[in-house]
Amino acid sequence: MAKGRRWATGRGLIAVLAAFLSLGLLGSPAWAAGELIRVDANGPVDIRADQITYDEGTKSYLAEGEVEIVRGVNRIFADKARLHSQTLVAEAEGRVRLNTPTETLSGQRMLVDLQGGTGKVYDGQIFIKPNNFYLRGQEIEKTGKDSYHMDRGSFTTCDGSNPAWTVSGRNMDVDIEGYGTMRDTAFRIKDWPVLWSPWAAFPAKFKRQSGLLPPQIGMTDRDGVSYSQPYFQTLGEDQDATFTLNYMSYRGLDYGLEYRYHLDKGSKGIFMIDYMPEDGMGQELKDSFKNVEAYNSRYWFRMKGDQQLFNSTMLLKADVDLVSDQDYLREFAYGYTGFEASNSRFIEWMGRELDTRHSTWRTNQVNLQRYWSTATFNGSLTYYDDLTTDNKTTQQQLPKLTFDATRQAVGDTGWYFQMGSAYTYYYQEEGAKGHISDISPTFSLPLNFNDYISVEPSFAWKQRFFSVDRDSATDTGDTSGTTELWNFQTQASTYMYRVFEMGTPEDPLKIKHAFKPNVTYSYQPNIDYEDIALLARQGQTQNRVNKLSYGINNTLTSKRIKRDDETGEVRPIYRDFLQFNIAHAFDMDQFRSDDQDPHYWGNVDTKVEVYPSKYLYLEADSSFNLYENRWDSINSLLKTMNRRGDSITVDYRFTHDLLKQVRGKFTVAVTKEWSVSYINHRDLDANSDFESIYEVAYQGQCWGIRAFYVDDIEERGYFLAFSLGGFGELFGWGQIRSTGTTSN
Repeated sequence: MAKGRRWATGRGLIAVLAAFLSLGLLGSPAWAAGELIRVDANGPVDIRADQITYDEGTKSYLAEGEVEIVRGVNRIFADKARLHSQTLVAEAEGRVRLNTPTETLSGQRMLVDLQGGTGKVYDGQIFIKPNNFYLRGQEIEKTGKDSYHMDRGSFTTCDGSNPAWTVSGRNMDVDIEGYGTMRDTAFRIKDWPVLWSPWAAFPAKFKRQSGLLPPQIGMTDRDGVSYSQPYFQTLGEDQDATFTLNYMSYRGLDYGLEYRYHLDKGSKGIFMIDYMPEDGMGQELKDSFKNVEAYNSRYWFRMKGDQQLFNSTMLLKADVDLVSDQDYLREFAYGYTGFEASNSRFIEWMGRELDTRHSTWRTNQVNLQRYWSTATFNGSLTYYDDLTTDNKTTQQQLPKLTFDATRQAVGDTGWYFQMGSAYTYYYQEEGAKGHISDISPTFSLPLNFNDYISVEPSFAWKQRFFSVDRDSATDTGDTSGTTELWNFQTQASTYMYRVFEMGTPEDPLKIKHAFKPNVTYSYQPNIDYEDIALLARQGQTQNRVNKLSYGINNTLTSKRIKRDDETGEVRPIYRDFLQFNIAHAFDMDQFRSDDQDPHYWGNVDTKVEVYPSKYLYLEADSSFNLYENRWDSINSLLKTMNRRGDSITVDYRFTHDLLKQVRGKFTVAVTKEWSVSYINHRDLDANSDFESIYEVAYQGQCWGIRAFYVDDIEERGYFLAFSLGGFGELFGWGQIRSTGTTSN
């Protein structure tokens, strides 16, 4: 099963207790000086010590001074030890230690049955290296192959003899591949008890295992005291489910369910639903958000899934996002089942994200794809949920079917053919609806002159069949019939490059600058659509096109030679670290028109992407209006960081007379453990902030803390969240007060 959010529930106490899975010890002996004796009874055991004596009466060996006992891969160190030759039971004392590549078991005294795999460790500790877990107890008893008992014990992920935190309890029983229980459980910071429970149960397995996940506790003005308790349930090797109970003292109960599956590389998905039978704050929210009706029963269902069909020849993709009201996602943004956590899991698991939580439109789509060597098929059902209306006038595509023949040669003629076709049924409960079908064959003739200039003329013809209802009484056009249009296009381009030798003989570097100038002429006659219904014109351009477009595409590509240290294999590494494109257009009809102020020059459009190293990334696109001498749009994103952890991210968005915003995040790594961050999202036209976040964070070896203040257009508040190594964020306290923002 692929790695996921809680794919390894062995983190935390699970992993610590599961480390007792075996007393088998790995490693080769590094013998100390002294006597060496081999005991062959029931398998060879080697004993090395300063002094070794044999007691005939007890059939045992007494080893003293720098003792080392090895049976196979099992290895014991002690000051003094007695090995019973017939039973292979070892009694060791004085700086006792068991070593493996993954764990170290130590104590003052140890009783180990090397043959049966049971034993006891007194005043002992076990250290699990991969997860940095420490388990300590006055008496740790191995009661079976995979079972353990401690009268009193504790665990932590903190190094040192005085850990920052521990979880302790008594009468601890652990069954690897099963569950563990602990009574009189206390969470301690240093020596101070912070939380207590009379009894606790937990899964005790390295692999993912059913059981309770750590709870989340909080407090807000809107929710009151909140408590979220997830329960994780495995459903085999390729499926699992998480049930979450969210209690809010002001609002009541919210029930959450998450189901995940991963059958193979191309078949996986996540289903998530939250349901609140009754919102205790429904009336207050109605008054605050000025909604028509008070919120009562509320829900949010979301899912994304991919499924391969018919021996992987078809791919079915589904995206569903249905929510009871437009304010739900704004109110429940955080927590186990909140918007932010849900969206992160969809991105991580499926590579697709949700519509933003502030969007009043939710997109739902089922898509079926089929590919052949010369054709593709795509069928989809798309439903847009407009949360601001009753959705009766929202136009849906139920379904949309496309079948495209890919570009292919027409015999030995030199011509190429491709074809696109589509059928769409546009539906809305109130308003125009109907059927529209398009078919569009295209013929092209690629020409190459002396390998320097490529020219490709093409001709496309499109015919539309439609049968629709009129949109309104004023829409008097035909409701059925056909339309035709055609366009002609010629593209010409050339390709040039130069390679620059850089670097050193030991570390050679080559940079290739390639640029591709291109010119395109496009012509389409004017189409008269006045006599057909409005819906039948959907997606078509009726205006005449007579335009010359041109531009240059630039690319810088680096080439380095990398040698594999293990195999000695040498292979080149290529990377496009800069792309810069510029495009412009000239309208011939406008140039020849009688307009008093003809605008025949189009906007100058540019796009750049720079990625010189893993510490710097820049992308930007812009459109400049030559007649108004202004930027119509600018969008840019800059990310930079250094090895220490300092980082800057700036996102700028500008659209003339519509949008002018900047969002920046600045993080300073004050020390290795401490960092400060500032996030600001600002409307530059209104000279006001959408969002400001101030954060101070500490991340130590085994614990961390984040303190941050949020001030945005919907709410203000402060938060404090703790994280423990092996557990993640356990507890969080904060307070939010609504700013009284109304819904749209």
